[in-house]
Amino acid sequence: MGTVVWNRLAQRRGELLSRELDPDRHAYWWARRHDGWHGRLNRWVDRLRDTTMENVPYVDPTAASSGARVLLLLHEPAADAEDGCGFVSRYANDAVSANLYRAADRAGLEHEVTLHWHLVPWWIANPNHDPPRRLPTEVVRAKPRLGEFLDLLGAPPAEVVLLGAPAAKAWDVLARRAGLPWQLGTPTVSRAPHPNPLVHDRLDPVTGRRNGDRLVEVLRGAARRARGEAEPPARASGRRPF
Repeated sequence: MGTVVWNRLAQRRGELLSRELDPDRHAYWWARRHDGWHGRLNRWVDRLRDTTMENVPYVDPTAASSGARVLLLLHEPAADAEDGCGFVSRYANDAVSANLYRAADRAGLEHEVTLHWHLVPWWIANPNHDPPRRLPTEVVRAKPRLGEFLDLLGAPPAEVVLLGAPAAKAWDVLARRAGLPWQLGTPTVSRAPHPNPLVHDRLDPVTGRRNGDRLVEVLRGAARRARGEAEPPARASGRRPF
């Protein structure tokens, strides 16, 4: 049975990062993951993997070629981050990456100014870890690692987008218990629905809007601000106040 193509947009455009579906392209970028300014981050990932014995995925070497103006943050890597393409990328072949790529494409959020990462760089829910770990504890424990990542990034991002309720919760816990890294004091911070299919296609109970459409709206705003464009006036919802 063949490998399922989740990220059809990336496959159609010849951008897919998949060991199974496009091994030559994956091998090309895997061999170059330590090149250029991405190499600073990915050599740091090497050290983090060696010192923590955690399966930490690498920064996408094709991303943010014009600088990481927009930083998209999930709370932790997926369980299959190591067994998948090994990169944190909109071009990965999984449903979350596929939804995020389609949303970014609709929003006009360019790959050249966007970097994907996690508040906690390792898989918190790894069942092989005993005792079990909890997000509030792990995000505080991971704060020094996040600070190191941001130092290596260079100029702080102009925009930070927290993807999903767990990322928003982790951010709030970190701010309250340990304080955010200083590099995150100046960016505009937005909160968006998680691109997970279990969330993406549902309706938001407050607004009645599809979460996938709300994700596009948040990414579009981040993209406009990162380009220095004025925000358009808010549209009236048309919903009755009762």
